Amino acid sequence: MEYNVFQQMINEAERRYEVQLHAAAAEILASRTVHVVTVSGPTCSGKTTTTEKLKNQLVLAGHPVFLVSFDDFFRNRDTLPKNTSGRVDYDTAASLDLTLLGSCLERLVRGEQTILPKYDFKTGTRCGTVQYIPHENDFILLEGIQAMYPEIRRYLPQTRTYRMVIMPKADVTTPDGKIITAREIRLLRRLVRDVWMRGTSAEKTLSMWADVCANEDANIFPYVAEADFRMDSYLDYELYIIAPQIRTLLADLPKEGEGYAYVHDLLVRLSAYQAMPADGVPKDSVFREFIG
Repeated sequence: MEYNVFQQMINEAERRYEVQLHAAAAEILASRTVHVVTVSGPTCSGKTTTTEKLKNQLVLAGHPVFLVSFDDFFRNRDTLPKNTSGRVDYDTAASLDLTLLGSCLERLVRGEQTILPKYDFKTGTRCGTVQYIPHENDFILLEGIQAMYPEIRRYLPQTRTYRMVIMPKADVTTPDGKIITAREIRLLRRLVRDVWMRGTSAEKTLSMWADVCANEDANIFPYVAEADFRMDSYLDYELYIIAPQIRTLLADLPKEGEGYAYVHDLLVRLSAYQAMPADGVPKDSVFREFIG
């Protein structure tokens, strides 16, 4: 593919993403009742960037925004539950201090001054606090996979909450007619992100994937249909950038290892994507969450 053609693909994909974001912001701003906005979705869907961009649009429209991350309500790491693989399970609602979270959410919704915790993932403990001071016409913006969990939603007022869900919506057909599923798009993003930005090996990410999917099936996907706005974060150009990196990351996995047959099949399906440069991807693109 010629570079100019690829750049046009990037520009068009980014435009479609921004159109969706503007549509969501317009619906929120048009409402006279919404006070709480949640941005949720499964892992590696682009929640962080989308939340920040949405916040900026609401602020530009003249509304103060207070951003809350569910990550700050994790319990100390040494008290967290384990998943079926014996690893610390950050995805379950039981990993959150639900009593504190519920109390904070109730105060936020009532528009009362609230002290919220901050969490340090390096130490696995709380590291401070932040204060919410209510302002006229402000929005409370909640970000995280947990926003869809029943244990969380019961604290949010149905008529005053706008629920956004973001994720790649559909399976993708490769240039040679094979299929990469929407869930696999997120796996590819996570493999690259975890290696380059979190120091987690591809082998470890793959070993955790079954538990990640089980949590999504139990706690996220059953409630997606209830969202007020569903945003598609897939970008048509991304596999041309990420597939070559995946081929490198997975090339040295032990052939006798568990799941290698799946990895081999995935690499075959990705083989049709030629390597294209990432220098044309905007610095504030949602795709930068995964490739840096």
